[in-house]
Parts: sequence; C-alpha cells; structure tokens
Amino acid sequence: MNQNEDRVFEKAMENQSFRDLMARIESSNAGQEKYARKQYRMSQITALASVIVLAVVLYTASVLIPRVNVTFQNMELIMEDMKVISSELAEADLSGLIQNVDRLAVSSQENIDTAMEKLNTIDIDGLNEAIRNLSEVVEPFAEFFGRFR
Repeated sequence: MNQNEDRVFEKAMENQSFRDLMARIESSNAGQEKYARKQYRMSQITALASVIVLAVVLYTASVLIPRVNVTFQNMELIMEDMKVISSELAEADLSGLIQNVDRLAVSSQENIDTAMEKLNTIDIDGLNEAIRNLSEVVEPFAEFFGRFR
C-alpha cells in the first residue's frame, strides 16, 4: 500500500501544484488584462490629443498664413519704395540744393537790409508835416463840395 499511498500523495501534490500554477496564471492574466485596459485608455487619450493638436495647427495655419502672406506682400512693396527713394536720393544734387538754399538766404538778407536802409532814409517828421499840409489844403474843398450835395 505504500506504493498506492505514494501515488495518491503524488497525485494530490500534482493537483495542488497544478492549482497553484493555475492560480498564478489567472493572477497573471488579470494583471495583463488590467494593463491592456490601461494601455487602451492611454491610446484613446493619445489619439484625442493628436486630433486636438492637428485641429489647432490647421486653425493656426488657416488664420496666420494669409496674414503672413499679406505682411510679406506689404514688405515687398515697402522694399520697392525704399529702392526708388534711395535711387532718387542718390541722383539728387544735395550739395547744389544746399548751396541754392544758402544763396536764397543770403539774397533775402541783402534785400531785407536794402529795404531797412530805404525805410531808415524816409523822413517821418517831414512826411507827417506834408500830410498835415495836404489835409489843410483839401479840407476847404471838402467843405465846399459837402455843402452842394
């Protein structure tokens, strides 16, 4: 019976080992399932975040690209105007212009000096005396013509 008991004991041990092994496998499967659910959830979150980022990028591109394009066109126009202005300045005779302005200022000063000299030569007292004399001569005529009206 010893052999028979050994076999029963071995079978019981095998059953117990098998149960332990199965319990470990079930526990491992449960952990893998839990991890797979978390991984699935993270995949959903990643996909949603990718869609949001794509939407933001598309919106930004649709709003900013036309503005950048208009700004670039404006910059090109400004650069063309700057080229024209710089070429006109290069062609302009600035030293001649400055000399002409200087000559104008000098001649204006000379004319002012001449006018001041002429004003200073006028005898104001004599002019006042002449006006008074003229007034004395014209006054009787004014009275005479005033009566016949």
